[in-house]
Amino acid sequence: MNWPGCKGNNAEGRSQAQSLLFFVRYFTVSIHYLTKEELLDLHVYAVSRFGGQMGIASQDRLHNVLNAPRQEMFGAELYGDVCSKAAVMIYLLLKSHPFVGGNEVTALMALLRFLALNGVSLKPDIGDGDLIWLFASLQQARLDKEGLEQWLREAT
Repeated sequence: MNWPGCKGNNAEGRSQAQSLLFFVRYFTVSIHYLTKEELLDLHVYAVSRFGGQMGIASQDRLHNVLNAPRQEMFGAELYGDVCSKAAVMIYLLLKSHPFVGGNEVTALMALLRFLALNGVSLKPDIGDGDLIWLFASLQQARLDKEGLEQWLREAT
């Protein structure tokens, strides 16, 4: 494969796999992740605005939530795009309860903020009812992480 403007293509002795890897690395858009401070700010706002008990229930679970979207295995990302990264982060926020209270509202706000940071938005026809259904389905185990990821792909 030869791409215009790319040095080191097949003509210079690279295999197709090496050329493809170069292409993916060269043209991959970097993902912007939520920081701990941003997530804590969202939690404070969520609890202040909508009620609930403020505080961190577990630093370990909070770190797991923030680090899960960045996980790699054998040098490859486990979650390769915005939707899969958002899904694992939100799913863990809802299921591991890193905060004393307000985990659901914080998760919704974190989802919207993470998508916005990465230039992704929900389709205009996604309304409050859709989000209520989504989070209720996750809470009641009618939808798993893969289901959340599929919903995000269809809703963005």
